[in-house]
Amino acid sequence: MRSSMPGPLSRRATGIDRSLGLVLLASLAGLVAGLLLPAITVRSMFIGRDFSLLESVFSFLQSGDWFLFLVTFLFSVVFPVLKIVAGLVLWFVVDATDAYARPVLGWLATLSKWSMLDVFIIALVVLVADGRLLSSADIQIGAIVFSVAVLVSTWATRRLSALAGN
Repeated sequence: MRSSMPGPLSRRATGIDRSLGLVLLASLAGLVAGLLLPAITVRSMFIGRDFSLLESVFSFLQSGDWFLFLVTFLFSVVFPVLKIVAGLVLWFVVDATDAYARPVLGWLATLSKWSMLDVFIIALVVLVADGRLLSSADIQIGAIVFSVAVLVSTWATRRLSALAGN
């Protein structure tokens, strides 16, 4: 039976790597905030409206754009959250150097390259909302927080993989 104490990897980490667990927790908090805070202000004619990234993703579903909804939901919500949660589990609960954990770390490090697709999704949402071209759109704090959280979690996941010897 495993204890809830940090795994051997977190105890062996030195220097800045000792804070990887906190960095991953901060990334998760930043990701959630970035999804919920106003990320885009859309102005069409004289009407302006703020959208969070989560609202933007679900606007594709409401307008019947199932494919865009699926792609944006998977790459902007599901994948980043799962990546950070897996990193947290590997840091705090599971021995990341075990034979069964190393392939997971390898996949996380490899798939982290695709995290930048999340940032591309922000650009897509700026260009397309409710299925039509916009007259203007401005990036807000939510998009910035989301982008930083994605970049920081990618760095933390790669460091975690390197510490485990991948």
